[in-house]
Amino acid sequence: LEEVIEKIRHADGFIPAAPVYFGTARGDMMAALQRIGKVSRGNDKFLDWMVGGPIAVARRGGQTLTLQEMTMFFPINNMIIAGSTYWNMVFAGPEGTALDDSEGIDTIKLFGQNVANIIKKLVD
Repeated sequence: LEEVIEKIRHADGFIPAAPVYFGTARGDMMAALQRIGKVSRGNDKFLDWMVGGPIAVARRGGQTLTLQEMTMFFPINNMIIAGSTYWNMVFAGPEGTALDDSEGIDTIKLFGQNVANIIKKLVD
């Protein structure tokens, strides 16, 4: 995780994405977010004012709870959460079917654009 933390430390934005298998965020994802937050808060607060938000992908359900769980990471670390036209979620079945959810993909694309636009506004 040290290598990942170094990359995040030098980034302008952070968009963690998680598959949903059992109704909530995977344990390894939440453990990683908590470690990243602890390192930031305990050192130079590199997450302060970073822009981003989470994405969740699942076959049937659990995305909203996963998004809620992952979103809590952002305000507690003094971060800026970008929005979109709906929740940042995609429905997918077997591998490779996520692109079939055109509404979800459009939502994620706009979310990514909004993250970039907010970063540009902050830099200006």
